[in-house]
Amino acid sequence: MTPDDIIVWCRRLWDRRLVMGTSGNVSVRLHDGGLLVTPSGRGLGYLEPRDIVRLDANGTRCDPAQRPTSELPLHLAAYRVRPDITCVVHTHPTMSVVWSKSGSVFPRDTIGASESLGKCAWTPYRKNGTTELADLCALEFERGADVVIMERHGLTAVGHSLEEAFMQTELADEAARIAYFSEQGNAFLPQKGDQL
Repeated sequence: MTPDDIIVWCRRLWDRRLVMGTSGNVSVRLHDGGLLVTPSGRGLGYLEPRDIVRLDANGTRCDPAQRPTSELPLHLAAYRVRPDITCVVHTHPTMSVVWSKSGSVFPRDTIGASESLGKCAWTPYRKNGTTELADLCALEFERGADVVIMERHGLTAVGHSLEEAFMQTELADEAARIAYFSEQGNAFLPQKGDQL
């Protein structure tokens, strides 16, 4: 994978409103163990290939002038516990953030979620960019989760390709949207024992 590949998927994340402002970050693990990651403080919809930061296998910047995403600990932790993955996509999609405040994973009872969405987990709030947050998420990835919903923060998806991680992100946010509106609708439906 190349910086151009990352740009393509960053723009898709932006176009689908899975990231806004300077939120979100993406990384790819290369064959030599190095990483390509998005930079800190930049909107994913406006990046160019030259903005992508290259790190060596130890996580050290190849160009000291570049600043990788502040969520680099999260990416490194995911790769550490999941040798099978090559991509990490961290986003702040609105409905996933809304649902994250419920303290649980949304129901996965729709066709899309039950057939195509990987295992999901929920983690309590930890400050962004910290080792504590990275370790908490890594524990869930190690347990087999492909998507981690982070309280008051967003979600992180891992995959074997950027397309796969993108699809998991999109499916998770749609499942959160459906669950939220289903709950809202159920609040207005008669319950068992109600007088009609």
